[in-house]
Amino acid sequence: MLERIKAKLFGQTTDEKNDSEEKPVAKVENKSIPGWIGVDLDGTLAEYTGWKGIDHIGKPVPLMARRVEQWVEAGYTVKIMTARASVPGGKKPVSAWLEKHKLPDLEVTNEKDFDMIELWDDRAVQVVANTGNPVLRMNHLARPKAPLLKEERGDETCEISK
Repeated sequence: MLERIKAKLFGQTTDEKNDSEEKPVAKVENKSIPGWIGVDLDGTLAEYTGWKGIDHIGKPVPLMARRVEQWVEAGYTVKIMTARASVPGGKKPVSAWLEKHKLPDLEVTNEKDFDMIELWDDRAVQVVANTGNPVLRMNHLARPKAPLLKEERGDETCEISK
């Protein structure tokens, strides 16, 4: 039933091949820094103004695009974390979008694992670990683990030493 709902939402038939059966594509992977950073697509890396179909992805958000490029250049593994990857054929448009906009060829997934360092997402609410309490304002506990862009740092405490 869930597959039928996804198919209806994303305008696909349920008999389409799953992305996991597709020919593997070479991905940017840099193991110099352990773990990986998840980056949401719609509303985070790409502009989002409402659902317009599986093949429609908005323009890149310049700040996030620069951030992703910086992380990859610095040796981080970055993965696109998107619900689009949960439906048949959902990964292909994302990979094509990355290529079109000259962004690194990143893995596209909808699954996190124990190696994920953090997730950058427009819909996430961060909580203080082991409490369930939301982080309501930016403080030293809520700072990202991945490095910020140079122009964003008010001080050097946001940068990760390698």
